[in-house]
Amino acid sequence: MIIIKTTSDSHKTIKLIANTLLNKRYAACVNILPRIRSKYIWEGRIVESRESALLIKTVAKMEKKVYTTIKKLHNYDVPEITTIETSNVDTDYLNWVEGSLKNKSKKES
Repeated sequence: MIIIKTTSDSHKTIKLIANTLLNKRYAACVNILPRIRSKYIWEGRIVESRESALLIKTVAKMEKKVYTTIKKLHNYDVPEITTIETSNVDTDYLNWVEGSLKNKSKKES
């Protein structure tokens, strides 16, 4: 299992990304962390903004699809998209994640 992280200052964008990833079964779970403050360098200046973060739980074979979806739907020119490798995941939770990502193909049969 991997966790992919992205942020945005647009609630609409955050919801669109989360719902799209879940509906396409590219992610089993998406945590939305609202009202975070980010400080970063943009166009040579230090900028501070309020954003929300997404923590997207998925499997490695879905990583490219998740990245492509985020880039397509994101409102930033250069969105943060990072992958966090997990070193230890509860077996029951991992089985649920993997099973959740397979359910779409069963429903479509």
